[in-house]
Amino acid sequence: MHQANDHDMRRRRRENLKRMLRPRHIAYIGGGQTMGAITASQARGFDGALWVVNPLRDEICGLKCYTSIEDLPEAPDLALIALSSEKSIEAVTALAAMGAGCVVCMADGFAEVGCDGASLQQQLQQAAADLAVIGPNCMGVLNLFEGASAWGAGGHIEDPGRHGAAIISQSGAFLFGITNVEQGFPLGYAISTGNQAVTDMADCIEAMLMDERVSAIGIYLEGLDDGKALANACWHAFEKGIPIIALKGGDTAEAETVAISHTSAMVVERDLWQAFCERYGIVEVSSPKAMVETLKLLSVGGIPAGNRVSAITVSGGLNSLIVARAANLGLRLEQPTASNSNLLRSKMPQNIPVANPLDLNLPWASKVGMSLQDGDDIAECLCRFTSEVADAAVFFLDVPRPDALGSDKDWYPGMEAMAAVKTSLGIPCAVAGILPEGLVPDLRRHLIDLGIAPLLGFSDAMEALSVAARVGQLRHERTGISQPGELLTDRIGGTATRSIMLDEAESKTALRNYGLKTPVFNAVNAAQAAEYAADIGFPVALKLISSSISHKARIGGVKLGLESKTAVDGAVAEIIESAGLAAGVEIDTFLIERMVTDPCEEYIIGVKRQAALGLALMIGRGGSSVESMKRFVTVLLPLVDTDLQMALSNLGFEQITPGYAAMLEAIRAVAAYALDHAQVLQSLDVNPVMLSATGEAIATDALIVLNGEN
Repeated sequence: MHQANDHDMRRRRRENLKRMLRPRHIAYIGGGQTMGAITASQARGFDGALWVVNPLRDEICGLKCYTSIEDLPEAPDLALIALSSEKSIEAVTALAAMGAGCVVCMADGFAEVGCDGASLQQQLQQAAADLAVIGPNCMGVLNLFEGASAWGAGGHIEDPGRHGAAIISQSGAFLFGITNVEQGFPLGYAISTGNQAVTDMADCIEAMLMDERVSAIGIYLEGLDDGKALANACWHAFEKGIPIIALKGGDTAEAETVAISHTSAMVVERDLWQAFCERYGIVEVSSPKAMVETLKLLSVGGIPAGNRVSAITVSGGLNSLIVARAANLGLRLEQPTASNSNLLRSKMPQNIPVANPLDLNLPWASKVGMSLQDGDDIAECLCRFTSEVADAAVFFLDVPRPDALGSDKDWYPGMEAMAAVKTSLGIPCAVAGILPEGLVPDLRRHLIDLGIAPLLGFSDAMEALSVAARVGQLRHERTGISQPGELLTDRIGGTATRSIMLDEAESKTALRNYGLKTPVFNAVNAAQAAEYAADIGFPVALKLISSSISHKARIGGVKLGLESKTAVDGAVAEIIESAGLAAGVEIDTFLIERMVTDPCEEYIIGVKRQAALGLALMIGRGGSSVESMKRFVTVLLPLVDTDLQMALSNLGFEQITPGYAAMLEAIRAVAAYALDHAQVLQSLDVNPVMLSATGEAIATDALIVLNGEN
């Protein structure tokens, strides 16, 4: 019942969040800190009602002040609260009672400051009821389509036109820089989520998908609380054809350095996040500027069908950089078709080689042939150059700043010719400044009006082309694929938890019941070891059995390749003396198993739990040096075949590799166990899994750690 109530409340809050998309009225609650937002809305010509609540002043920014929230003409669709943390809670209570829609709580002093703030944040959550609350500790919301500002400052709110991008960020400073610095960037929404006490990033993504004017969404996040909700929102965006472009911060390995299992020590948040992106169609960028340029390309140019790019420059030197960078970014520079190459040679000056990238080194003017002034001829040539071989086209050049001589205008016909390429071929087209200042703001806006994306800076433009190509490839690869099963994020059982480590015999037995192949083995005492070894056949492995020692080999608790009863008795004595002393425990139980005599490769299969993303499965090169090798891939559970196949391919393990089918069987056995024990499983290692010369995958060691109650 509790989960159903939470679901219903989330649904109601999302309905209220939609009221910020086309707000009819905005209420500003506070004093001087509201003035920047009010002025921004007025300057952009917001055509709804603007109300101010301040009991101490008659007017702010020319608007009459209401004494209290209850005095407002009606419940506002959007409100900005610029008050202290305690008074913000009072304002949220009043707004919830009157049926307001979306509220921005700017105040800090909540959970980000510790225990006292956490208590205030809990009060805020309770006060919100059905309200959608952005924040606290945030910059707020800018709806640039409507000119609506519920933002903690003023700013330059440009009109994005009919379509634009949305950026949702946990960092307010990140968005503050973009909204105050970027020009000629069609940004429709900027949402700073702050602490996400009530409304989180997933809610905001779902709201953006309700506005048909949003063509791409950028997200910046550091922490992640509800992976399941974010997964659903990102998948809905993928299904709707709205790209999600992500920049992730806060990835560290420090919390993972002490761990029982190899998997927990190796797989950190970065690996899990990458697996999450792969599953839900999210494409990452490396920097804030790369995000801006990518969103610009996707919003203005559209999504390319693939990774073929036709590049035009006026510099042979830049062409070599493009060729070198393209390969590393997964971009293909296909050459023009033979027929088009012949036509281009007949039209262009002889000094211009017909090749991709194309050095369009035309004269400034000419009475006998093509020049920079011949826009129609350039357009025809560029259409021929890109036809049948490009999924996107880009013209790299730095345009001089306007001057009295009109030095910038000489370059306009060539740039404007890119519009003919877009119209003729229906592919995204861009003009990219080689330097970040290579295109002045008015030129950027002019290009956008022509449907050409104005990109800034060579490296960021190249990354934007690469990321956009990946978006197109994902759309092609996953069209028609149903949504993956929900992440296994339910918290493990028990109020106070402790780790219960199954010993190797218990772990192997549990996994063998799910189809994992193991050698013949048994748990015996010291006196029985040699006799049992003779029964199963030499050579054998001897290992200590303990539910408290996780890494047996490190203390001398593993002896391999024993060929006789005498060797087994000697190994037992050594382990009892040396390993027992090292571990500080008395050892009397051993595992005896038949050795795998023809191993070809060793792998590890592991499972790890992460609070927000649930259970994840790791596959890597195994053995005693597994942690130093760092050759592994991570996929989320439940398994998705395409994710698993891609992960194995990235590990260099293809379908033609000997033992591929057996390895898949072993992976699925481990995954099946994890699914059935999702409520209690903390971590799991099977290391090594040995691939034999006959194509079998045999698990020779296993460790399962479960959750228990104190």
